[in-house]
Amino acid sequence: MSRAQPGPEPGAGLAVIERLLAALPGIAGAKSVDRAVLQRVLAEESRYEQSAFLPLKNVGVWEVLAREAAVALLKGRSFREAPAPTVYLVEQLDGAPPAGAACLEAGGAHYRILGEEVMARRQPYTEKTLFLAESFVLFPERRGSPRTPSFFLMPPLSFAELEERQGELGIRRVISISPSSQSDLVLREACGFPADASLATLLVGFDWA
Repeated sequence: MSRAQPGPEPGAGLAVIERLLAALPGIAGAKSVDRAVLQRVLAEESRYEQSAFLPLKNVGVWEVLAREAAVALLKGRSFREAPAPTVYLVEQLDGAPPAGAACLEAGGAHYRILGEEVMARRQPYTEKTLFLAESFVLFPERRGSPRTPSFFLMPPLSFAELEERQGELGIRRVISISPSSQSDLVLREACGFPADASLATLLVGFDWA
């Protein structure tokens, strides 16, 4: 497939994107990562899912692995809020979601949202809620059936700073994910990021257009 606009070869393009991301407010570092690093991240996420006290799936990791390129970011607290919750409590649906149901789609599957990370910009909730903590809320009346397994899910999210410049940068299918704590360590080691607890990593993946 040809590019939408003439642009640099992927290697040169990665350097441009690294510089662009490193210059964003609240970003302390940006470095492209190869498939070997992503495979290590996937292995850590798989181990974390199996060892977690509560079931958890980081669906976004598989989505990044399916992209042609990825950049790891080191972000500080001043980086903008995520565009949507980074973690949900869900139950998987068979087929399309019911009309009007609060659902999300990730990795080719549909999930009913039973709880979610609380966003700072949220509107007042208009349905019955239970707060697990200040940062997570449950919607007890949404449960389809107590026999249906529920679990925590970390989905891929949008990344506006690259999506807004896809044509210029010659990229498409941009996503971002939040890694688990163990994957965070893998990324810091691979990228030479400092072990500063006030900073956290993100992964941004995309295809060349």
